[in-house]
Amino acid sequence: MENGIPVALTRCSSYSEEEIRRCLVKMFADLALSGELFAGKRICLKPNLVMAKKPELGATTHPTVLAALAKLLLKQGAKEILIADSPGGPYAAANLEIVYRTCGLTALESIPGVRLNSDFGFRTVTLETGRTLKNCSFLNAVLDCDMLINVCKLKTHGLTGLSCAVKNLFGVVPGVEKFAMHATYPKIEEFSDMLVDITEYIRGKMPYLAVCDGIVGMEGNGPTHGTPVESGVLLASRSPYALDIAAEHIIGCTVPVVHLDKAAERGLTESRDWQQVKLLSDTELPGYHFTPPEASAGRFLKNLSGIMGGRLAEAFAARPKIDNKICVGCGVCERSCPAHAITIENTGAGRRAVIAYKGCIRCYCCQELCPHGAVRMGKNVLIRWIH
Repeated sequence: MENGIPVALTRCSSYSEEEIRRCLVKMFADLALSGELFAGKRICLKPNLVMAKKPELGATTHPTVLAALAKLLLKQGAKEILIADSPGGPYAAANLEIVYRTCGLTALESIPGVRLNSDFGFRTVTLETGRTLKNCSFLNAVLDCDMLINVCKLKTHGLTGLSCAVKNLFGVVPGVEKFAMHATYPKIEEFSDMLVDITEYIRGKMPYLAVCDGIVGMEGNGPTHGTPVESGVLLASRSPYALDIAAEHIIGCTVPVVHLDKAAERGLTESRDWQQVKLLSDTELPGYHFTPPEASAGRFLKNLSGIMGGRLAEAFAARPKIDNKICVGCGVCERSCPAHAITIENTGAGRRAVIAYKGCIRCYCCQELCPHGAVRMGKNVLIRWIH
């Protein structure tokens, strides 16, 4: 049971490196994280670099948080800091260079001892304790490190409701293999179990810490096309589940966060009640009301029993729609669709994306990765009326 593993929280009002450093030092002290944990280790910082987005848009981990954390770890005796993630799309140098540059990370390599990952290899491992996932490919950059620090972002998420510590570890799976996993586990229950399997494998392999950048979060159509919102917090914990339960409360999440339910079923967290989380802070856990993603419309039916929470919930789930006024037919959604339900076709308005709804599994990868924000969510008439 992990409710005894505390979550440290500090208020942080800006992306001033000095203010972030002070907050990190305080949280490390509150969590009793001594230099012995970091000394001599090659530490992987795993940010949220879901796609090439400027830091101020709130979709990606802010580079100043990474800089302050890297310097603190090096001061504590870390041997090397490697920053590694696999965003959506090909796990290759050309894609990552654009992401690094756009997300503001290239300047981090000027810090002695810090390096951006340039090893695009990966290997398949066996998850002996996996409940749903038995084999999976992970980045070499992650597997070859001595410790992983999951530097996640406080955001809403169209599929999982919350994008924070647990969901961010999906980025240790290389590139387009994530699309295949969406296709293999199309149901949110299976997908959520798979996320917990990945989390438990990483935590079982090496020392682990989660740090959440919630100074500016994202509400609405997260994790990429939502609205930045100032939430003014940093969080840290050795337990990704405790941190996520706290984050779930902070954003006022009204969408079922199934991966936390799955973790509770396995006994990885004793309670789903945020009030049972051991909080180390000089302030109470803040509570905001982040606007939920459009894709979550009707998801509340999942809380109902029987057919209401099963087939009916699936029937009323929001489905992606292409805004032809914005779509340029670039093909990113077609390449990103795990179910191969999207094609680029010549229409009266030019080349546009077309969705074959019979094959759509409603994973919302198309909305998440569209660089132009051309994928909207179509709500069922009844659900629209209820809202």
